Amino acid sequence: MILIGNLSHSQSLPENNTLISKELDLKNLSYFIAPTFGLTNLDGSSASIFQVRGGVGSRALSFGGYFQTNINEVIPQSETEPNIYLEYWSAGGFIEYTLFSDKVFHMTFPLYIGYGEVDMDNEAGNINLGEANFFQVEPSALLEVNLTDFARLNIGGGYRFVGNMSYRNFNQSDISGLTGYVGLKVGLFR
Repeated sequence: MILIGNLSHSQSLPENNTLISKELDLKNLSYFIAPTFGLTNLDGSSASIFQVRGGVGSRALSFGGYFQTNINEVIPQSETEPNIYLEYWSAGGFIEYTLFSDKVFHMTFPLYIGYGEVDMDNEAGNINLGEANFFQVEPSALLEVNLTDFARLNIGGGYRFVGNMSYRNFNQSDISGLTGYVGLKVGLFR
């Protein structure tokens, strides 16, 4: 009898207030894929960056994964070997906060956290100069325009912070820097 009384008493307690509701409501879940083109500087040379990211979330907060790589031949200023180009890539996760996503023009703030790598190669592929790996964080700010219910255009920039890294004649300060972005975000936004 005491056990039954305790069980009924514990059921009458008020529920805790939480940030995330106990029931997962998939009707309000947003998801997207966002191919993006960027321009930046790597070791004193201009680099074109292709990035793709995908995520899930709500109107205000989303998270997911990303991958980015240079798509042009980057000739590093610090390199002493002739006919060498730099390759860069990074992959990881992101969290993104969006203000007023239901407005035609609004701001969104992705924060990328990931792992990256640089290496150098030549056209013939017969020189192996090793590689360097690093931790990377990139806070960004993008102006976003709702084109349709399923597509958003964005433009903005970010700053790439590269962790301690040394490779041949350059270090993290030579690949840390500003990146300008323009992209398209396609998905279901609820």
